[in-house]
Amino acid sequence: MKSSKFASEVKDASVKEFVDLHMHSTFSDGALQVKDLIDLCRSQGLSAISITDHDNIDSYEEGKEYAWASGIEYIPGVEISSSVDGSDIHILGYLFDPTHLKLNKTLVELRARRVDRARKIVDRLEEKGVRLNYDKVVARAHGGSVGRAHIAAQLMEEEFVATFQDAFTKYLGNESELMMDLDTVKLSPAEAIGLIREAGGIPVMAHPSKTNRDDLLDLLVEWGLMGIETYCHGQTNATLQRYKTFAQKHNLLCTGGADFHVKRYDGRNSPGSLRIPYQVLSTMKEAKGTKAL
Repeated sequence: MKSSKFASEVKDASVKEFVDLHMHSTFSDGALQVKDLIDLCRSQGLSAISITDHDNIDSYEEGKEYAWASGIEYIPGVEISSSVDGSDIHILGYLFDPTHLKLNKTLVELRARRVDRARKIVDRLEEKGVRLNYDKVVARAHGGSVGRAHIAAQLMEEEFVATFQDAFTKYLGNESELMMDLDTVKLSPAEAIGLIREAGGIPVMAHPSKTNRDDLLDLLVEWGLMGIETYCHGQTNATLQRYKTFAQKHNLLCTGGADFHVKRYDGRNSPGSLRIPYQVLSTMKEAKGTKAL
């Protein structure tokens, strides 16, 4: 029987080794549907996961029963896109109330803005003679957040580009002429952090070395940040130690995940590839129970 509000029990409670708390499904810019992603996580021997789609929490309702039946602990997660001083700051949220009205309303509004931008991108592509089927672009999101990744995939399918990277190099990159003045209106980091905490969750800064805005870290803590991703691909040992030291100084949680989007032939960035100990999640649960949210 399930007794947790978050459907978080596993069938064999004695086996709790590794977790992955950052991955994406087709509800945002991931390649796998929720159940297929859960199957992949199970095959990787993970004990607990969180699917953190961009501005979307539909993956939790979609997968909670299936994950429990698969013996995987499954906690609510999201990655909210925020912006300050021209920089994107992604704030992860965990263990929030997935029925929280303001959280759901805000995420719906953010997704609507993404749809508007996607429509404008497709219109601009058509002006350049690249006529995409917009309905197929939207269908790729399976009712979730429509993003440039879905447009890139459609560009490939309709053979306008040879590779995913070509789509961004030629059309969809941040510096491309086509994307000028098309950035979506986003929350501020303070708003994203506050929203997650208001929903009873734990806000965490995603991939700080990739974001490369260490000058904002103290401000994020002032705004209520409770954790920082230290388990990340693509960072040096020196960078890892710097963020661990910062976390210890400010009493922040150290979390992380592979930031999985798509299966690669070499297994790169696959769920579980960082072998993050279950204690990371245990500490997060303790923080939720003891800190004022």
